[in-house]
Amino acid sequence: MQIRTLGRTSVRVSEIALGTWGLASGAYGEKAEPSRFESVVKAAWDAGVTTFDVAPLWGDGESEWRTAAALGDHLKDAVLVTRTGQAKMGDRLSGRFESQQIIDDVEASLKRLGRETIDVVLLHNPPMKVLQSDLYRKGVDHLLASGKVRAWGASVVTAEEGRAALEVGAQAIGIAHHALDPHVLHDLTSTMKHYGAAGIARSPLCYGLLAGRWTSETKFGEHDHRSRRWDATSFAERLRQVEELRFLVRDDVPDLATAAMRFVLSSPFVATACVGARSVEQITSAAGASREKPLLPPEDLKRVASVWNGGAGVFGGGIAKK
Repeated sequence: MQIRTLGRTSVRVSEIALGTWGLASGAYGEKAEPSRFESVVKAAWDAGVTTFDVAPLWGDGESEWRTAAALGDHLKDAVLVTRTGQAKMGDRLSGRFESQQIIDDVEASLKRLGRETIDVVLLHNPPMKVLQSDLYRKGVDHLLASGKVRAWGASVVTAEEGRAALEVGAQAIGIAHHALDPHVLHDLTSTMKHYGAAGIARSPLCYGLLAGRWTSETKFGEHDHRSRRWDATSFAERLRQVEELRFLVRDDVPDLATAAMRFVLSSPFVATACVGARSVEQITSAAGASREKPLLPPEDLKRVASVWNGGAGVFGGGIAKK
């Protein structure tokens, strides 16, 4: 497992991180049984994964305390990324980004995690009006000054939100990034370079699509978020795009999932790729994608660009927009 530095911070992350949203929540239809949660976390550590992505919102804190419990004696050496600013109020989500709330959230996370310090805290999907305000700033500054947090950033959806966070000092940006849609990260790269920030890549396998095992007959359960993510037309288009990437599976790239992970890690602006593995096999396979550079041949990266540009493109230097 290769290790990278999170931008200009002192935080060192494994190239592959275990994301626990799918384990702790009902996003894929049901939460993982406690024994499976524990097995996946332990398998991640055994495979060299030192970085774990958690959040109070996922399973009402379960992602935090179950991850900590499963790590056991390794907890002190693990790198923990958690979130703050969102809470469940009945059936709704409520943004709570006031400074005192941020401090209270992190204090609660520290107790669930059994740690005195959290390595990275991300504002959890803050709206633009929050990012452009001082609402949370004293809280973040207090947590950094007290040593309870080593680095901070924001988990965002759009490049505009990411840019706004970077401009007010975010050291890391959590962003969805995968081979079928790398444009948001690309749109942020010049700003990230300017501020010395790094990306925490979410959904590197596009919720499992880039594992390359789905067909037009694939169906998802009623409570699986993927059943609402694509309509029939867009799902068919995604499957077509996945097929166009199969040329990557050759030589030392054993499968499409490995290729997709290595594509994400080929960006110099990605510090770690968070895989939402829900089985021991999935996290073990994902960990195998980490290797010394080059992760993929430069000519293959250029060819990938043509899949989403409809023509030639250059990875990392001048990727054309959609």
